[in-house]
Amino acid sequence: MKLKTILFDLDGTLLQSTEMIIEAFKMTFKAYCPNEEVTEDTYSSFLGQTLFQTFESYIKDEKVVSDMVAFYRKASDALMEEDLKAYPGARETLLMFKKKGLDVGIVTSKMRGIASTHLKRIGLDDLIDGMISFEDVTNHKPDPEPILKALALFKAKPASTIYVGDHENDIIAAKKAGVMTCAVTYSRRLSQMLAYNPDFVIDELINLKDIV
Repeated sequence: MKLKTILFDLDGTLLQSTEMIIEAFKMTFKAYCPNEEVTEDTYSSFLGQTLFQTFESYIKDEKVVSDMVAFYRKASDALMEEDLKAYPGARETLLMFKKKGLDVGIVTSKMRGIASTHLKRIGLDDLIDGMISFEDVTNHKPDPEPILKALALFKAKPASTIYVGDHENDIIAAKKAGVMTCAVTYSRRLSQMLAYNPDFVIDELINLKDIV
């Protein structure tokens, strides 16, 4: 079946934000868990889950977790305000989809307001038809709920939908939802994604033209 709906993860897929996110995590752990030894691989694993999931795996006190989330968001926002960019070819790729009449959506674990601000900052907000964000679901990736919510939002069929992501949780969630999957090779989690056999693997966003 011909593709009609293209769904994207946001951070690390459309936004060049991975290094800034990891730096904000390091700042947060230094402030709240200075004795915790966290590897680079563990830091990159945080990219595919919510902030609460991340910090709750280390701290059980809800108040401290909330403080850590607030600290992280402040640090992350400051870093991204300085130098946030889209990945090469992002606007060209989304414009191509719009000209073809496809629906373009975002499925992210970010809060809607922050995600919308970042999309506007990099000049892609006018090309997005809809978004499923942190507030829209109860169960986050790798649960399929966010992808299923996106399918409902666009009245899309799984067989004509693809989800593009940079983390194994993106691939897992999309496969559970029955949609096609695409991994980006510029991810820090490429080997982990490949272990779940994504349907497609691309080096650059513009390579999606060969799929659509």
